[in-house]
Amino acid sequence: MNGEINFIERGQGLPVVFQHGLTANIEQTAALFHDMKGIHFFSIDCPGHGKSQMSPGYRPSFDNYADELVRFLDRMGIAKAVFGGISMGSGISINIALRFPHRVLGLLLVRPAWLDQVNPPNLQVLLSAAGLMNKPGGKEEFSSLPEFLDIEPSAAAQSVLGVFSPDQQSGLSQVIRDMVGDRPFGRMEQLREIAVPTLIIGNDDDPLHPYGMAEKIQQSIPGSVLIKVTSRYIADPLHTTQVRKRIREFIRENQLYQ
Repeated sequence: MNGEINFIERGQGLPVVFQHGLTANIEQTAALFHDMKGIHFFSIDCPGHGKSQMSPGYRPSFDNYADELVRFLDRMGIAKAVFGGISMGSGISINIALRFPHRVLGLLLVRPAWLDQVNPPNLQVLLSAAGLMNKPGGKEEFSSLPEFLDIEPSAAAQSVLGVFSPDQQSGLSQVIRDMVGDRPFGRMEQLREIAVPTLIIGNDDDPLHPYGMAEKIQQSIPGSVLIKVTSRYIADPLHTTQVRKRIREFIRENQLYQ
């Protein structure tokens, strides 16, 4: 990857690296950690998202995004950190915990959307959207598909329609295909190797991020903690408040502050 990585760095204290979800960017994560005291916060736009461009031939994957993040931290002089993220960001964090365990102080996994299966059923609607993103009238055609209508009663539908925003990079459709067709780890049994404090946050009423996935991860990571919060698709401000509170409490209770 030779393209310039867009990033945000804020605050002082415990290094926390927190990554956005698929099709999102650092604005999503910065809002969650806004003014959180005692935190040296980092987040990057993964290549193909936000303002981080992909170089020719770059292939989005959990391994490649994890490698990108570790190289970024090397440049910033950060040897160890708490890693976390939303959805895809959770998968990247698990990938790092398994492949670079010496870099990880703890994990903050919010609304995980992948386990050890490629093309998970909960993300098939994104694949349908990806197939129509570069087609004239694609948004309207997508809005009439059965898979979209299945989630249309939920506010998650509006989130998915965000892939059609003109602010998205032109290559996002391929990014979606590559990432939905990948997995952060090979087998659920691997999660038993994780030996750092781990917080998992999930919610009901979320077709893209089933609570059952959060439960399965919690059952597989020894000593991990699972917290259920209000879905952002029900009450977004309340969801953010609850997630921030749980993250602060978890860091304090596990004495992760340096």
